[in-house]
Amino acid sequence: MSALMELVSTTIAEQRPLKHSGELFPTVLRPMDPQNATAASLVSWCQRNHGKLRNQAMCSGAVLLRGFNVSGSEDFAAVTRALGCEDYDYIGGAAPRTELVPGVVFTANEAPPNSIIPFHHELAQAPNPPQYILFHCERPATTGGATPIIPSAEVASFFERTFPEFARKIETLGVRYVRVMPQITDTSSAQGRSWKETYNATTKEEAEAAMRSQGTSFEWLPNGDCRTITVALPALRVDSRTGRKIFFNSVVAAFTGWNDSRNVGEKAVLLGDGSPVDANALRAVAEFMHQHRVAFPWQAGDVLLIDNNLVMHSRDRFEGSRRVLAALRGPPLIITGNIQEMPPTATALAAQAPLRICILGAGAMGKEHICNIRLLGENVAVVVAVVDPNKLARAEAMQALGTDADRCVVYADDLDAISCDSVDALVICTPNYTHIDILRRCIGTNKHILCEKPLCTTVADCEEVERLLEERDVRLRAQGRNVGIFMTGMEYRWMPPIAQLIQEVESGKYGKVHHVSIREHRHPFLVKVNNWNRFNRYTGGMLVEKGCHFFDLMRLVVGSDPVSVYASGEHALNHKFEVYDEGSPDMIDHAFAVVQFANGARASLDICMFAEDEQAEYVTAVCELGKIEARSPESTVRVVQRRSVHWLGRKPPGPEERAVPEVHDVPVPSVLANAGQHEGATFFELRAFVEAAKGCQPVPVSAHDGTMAVAMGKAAQESIRLGEVVWLNGHENTTSLQQGGGVQRQSTRELSTASSVAARGSQSRL
Repeated sequence: MSALMELVSTTIAEQRPLKHSGELFPTVLRPMDPQNATAASLVSWCQRNHGKLRNQAMCSGAVLLRGFNVSGSEDFAAVTRALGCEDYDYIGGAAPRTELVPGVVFTANEAPPNSIIPFHHELAQAPNPPQYILFHCERPATTGGATPIIPSAEVASFFERTFPEFARKIETLGVRYVRVMPQITDTSSAQGRSWKETYNATTKEEAEAAMRSQGTSFEWLPNGDCRTITVALPALRVDSRTGRKIFFNSVVAAFTGWNDSRNVGEKAVLLGDGSPVDANALRAVAEFMHQHRVAFPWQAGDVLLIDNNLVMHSRDRFEGSRRVLAALRGPPLIITGNIQEMPPTATALAAQAPLRICILGAGAMGKEHICNIRLLGENVAVVVAVVDPNKLARAEAMQALGTDADRCVVYADDLDAISCDSVDALVICTPNYTHIDILRRCIGTNKHILCEKPLCTTVADCEEVERLLEERDVRLRAQGRNVGIFMTGMEYRWMPPIAQLIQEVESGKYGKVHHVSIREHRHPFLVKVNNWNRFNRYTGGMLVEKGCHFFDLMRLVVGSDPVSVYASGEHALNHKFEVYDEGSPDMIDHAFAVVQFANGARASLDICMFAEDEQAEYVTAVCELGKIEARSPESTVRVVQRRSVHWLGRKPPGPEERAVPEVHDVPVPSVLANAGQHEGATFFELRAFVEAAKGCQPVPVSAHDGTMAVAMGKAAQESIRLGEVVWLNGHENTTSLQQGGGVQRQSTRELSTASSVAARGSQSRL
């Protein structure tokens, strides 16, 4: 935590290591100079370092700021605003609260002291939950009154491991929450917030409009209360930043805690199809949470920052006049425009020594990385070495380095470069088929590695990479050493319009994703050294070489793993009449692919390599409440949030009833657009890599993500060869793709009965 400057990390007795990383949970920070610490100094520090603070919250899940003499709602509001996030309106919550600073600070749940508030993600029952929740202890209780926390990923792991069938059902169907809200707030209940306060409404008509906008169905009761049922909301999700599955819901809180004169907890939550939940499973999860929670006693002045996507919180009973305040924040503010206006998460990286990078492979992608590393700034990252056996490529790399060429060493072979003490990180941009041999040499050096897609050309090689990384990590941690990070390069995640689509989907305000479609129409492959990109044996196949980008996006947007792939394609036009010593090119140049996912979502890919003279990508996510579409090169995002979700009647919606699409321009700064062929994505990908290497955020794209993208691409290639559906048996563990029951396949007529017939299919090895 040395990068946090005026703050230092400390420990409390209640901390424990996270199971996945060993990092202490929660992080605890105190002022370096306690005598001069004030709320104003904490606000000033947060304004300069809010990116680091949010990234630390993402790494550990929660950050406790202790010893800064924060006192009262105005101090707390100033700290909250300094976090650098969007405002968040508290709409849809059940808890009775008192607003203290308009739009920012309110009291924590005002339920009676003898009430326990069960574990939950804040507003998980709402379509658009907050990204962060902050608490401030103004006055601790005499006894009790802790705000226990637990990592959601640990709960999800226990749930899936212990109740796999119910977990699959809840992931596929989602959950609905049922709640009766009083006409007047009932402070005797933790769920006693009135429908007027819940929806910030003064009339029933205003409340109805708010409920319809969320897709919530409602019934007015004779006494003026309102009974509501939400749309089906996801209960198990994958956090795209960390890649970890999370138990993101209020299921246990509703089932065990929504009990008052109007509500019965055991009837407050249903599966998405209206069927009941497994009561025994939820009670077991509640007990697991209690056994593994972290509960520390509050001290006056404490501020606790919780990443609401990653950590659940609760409240213990207490005695005395406890007063804890709360604040909700949306996602980090996005700063657009010129590159000099980079978000603080990038600027803050300059506080550490620049990352010294070696580029392996100086072809088109290698030069694109060089140009974008220079844009990061020499105080953030520098290219100190370039490796390429081709003399012309080395010369072009030096030209791309410009005035920075003087401090760069050029190698024809990687052996000296990868072991050089002056190199911190390796960026691998060599031809696909070379990745496995290079990674076998590089992983043992313990340097940070960014490996361009595809990770390898076969699933077996990808799995070997994962195994080598795991063995290295175990060995080095046993020696008490830090381990280098490994990241798979997937630029398309960072294309500005696609990144905006991902953010919209992850906000949850459109409900569960059911349907994803991706189209890329573009020009043929460019010329590469020795024309290696003309042959399946060197690329892995077009649906691996190009398709891995899109299969990765599908899996990220859907938040689930693939079950089956069916594809159709052929080699129609491109390079068909070229002849080389090794024969004629055999790369497919157009294809369709359909993927079914474990959570019931489906996705399609339409790719054509001879359609246009520029790359054109359209990515569409259709959710329960609307549709988001990202378009490139137009660099726009089109959003339609449906007004009518359930019943349409006998006529389609009239003009006055239809949702009005919103079209947002997502401009790419010209300096980024001119630095490569991916519309600024390479810059943002490299920035994420450097942030991860410097410990400011988790690795966004893991080796396993790379393996899954290759597995999906190979399954699509195999489906085309066979003319049949390819089933990814044991899809949560891709090892099965290479072993005994590797790939199970059915004839296409059996696609609709995937789960019931998969075990009967003959097997095909990828």
